Amino acid sequence: MDDYTWRKRMEARRRRRKFERAFVIFLLILGLSGIVWYITSYTKTPSYSMNEMFEAFQENDVENFRSHLELPTITAKAYDDLTVDLFKYDTQLSDRERSLFENFYVLIRTQMCQGAIKVINKKLDSGQWTLPEEMLKGRQLGIDFDLLLERSLIRHTSILGVENVIHNGNTATADIKVVEDYSQIPFTLKVTLQNFSSASWQVGQKIFELGGKSFVFPGMSFTFGKSDWRIISVDNYREYLDAVSPTLKKDLADYIDATSEIVNRYNESFLQEQNAFITMQRTPYGIMTDSQRAGIANYINQVIIPMRQYRQNELDAVPIPKGATYLSNLRKESTAVTISAWQSYARGLLENNSAAFDTAESLHKQELALDQRIEELVHNSAVTRNLPDLP
Repeated sequence: MDDYTWRKRMEARRRRRKFERAFVIFLLILGLSGIVWYITSYTKTPSYSMNEMFEAFQENDVENFRSHLELPTITAKAYDDLTVDLFKYDTQLSDRERSLFENFYVLIRTQMCQGAIKVINKKLDSGQWTLPEEMLKGRQLGIDFDLLLERSLIRHTSILGVENVIHNGNTATADIKVVEDYSQIPFTLKVTLQNFSSASWQVGQKIFELGGKSFVFPGMSFTFGKSDWRIISVDNYREYLDAVSPTLKKDLADYIDATSEIVNRYNESFLQEQNAFITMQRTPYGIMTDSQRAGIANYINQVIIPMRQYRQNELDAVPIPKGATYLSNLRKESTAVTISAWQSYARGLLENNSAAFDTAESLHKQELALDQRIEELVHNSAVTRNLPDLP
């Protein structure tokens, strides 16, 4: 090999090694830049925050999931969407009554939202839906708090995923894919996020005036510490209710129709039982004899309690549409509580046990609350049948 050829090969080798070193340095710089960008920028973006929230939801990381929700503002907006037409189509209410109910709901807005936050937090912490004890119930509100939760769909809505996160300064929007469990209707909830992080560093952004107008020269912002993007509202929650509720209401109405004959027939039997029970308790001196107590207890155990169970057995034999699950469960719970109340009362009669009578009274109050809830649900279903067709 001559000297010229050898020098050409060595020069080519040096250029190749120089290129390889430059390429490795480029890859290192690119990798380091990616790491720096991930740490200083991406982990502070709403996209990262929403992905983190969904992962926390899937992994049951309660505290992490909760940290992405600004519950006070979410519940306040949702409450308004939920109650906007609560009494609008109830023709059994006078204009004055409707106005009183609507105004009352405005007055108790803060209390109801605080109650909803407690319910959600208890669900996240314990996995159970429980009602706040201090909340007003039943006709004091025009609708029971538990019925309000059922109407909200929160207890049977599943999160499927997050997509389309759009960043706009200190706010952002995102789409959350959900499905209503009973109807299996899919829906996309559109949410607004806000950046609650206070420590940030702005680079490059300048504001200047030209011709009497202000212009903003864009820059880059870096947030120190953990990302603090939180959902502050569900913007199309009302649309979600309108999309799902008709299917659920139809299921409920169909189930009420399918069970109406059973309910009406047994209501007549229960009225006859009530009259017989009152007659058996009558005494000229106001004090029942031992044989009278025994006779009443036997009537309770042999007639009243079995009749409740027969009714429930017939109700259980009727197919239950998914949208009627709540009413079906209420009826089962009411039957169980009613039977327990009668059993305690019969035991009190036979044993002359005041504690058993107290238990029976407490259970009877629970029964009345459940029956009132059932009555409200059936009534609301009747109201919705007459809703006008919306364009």
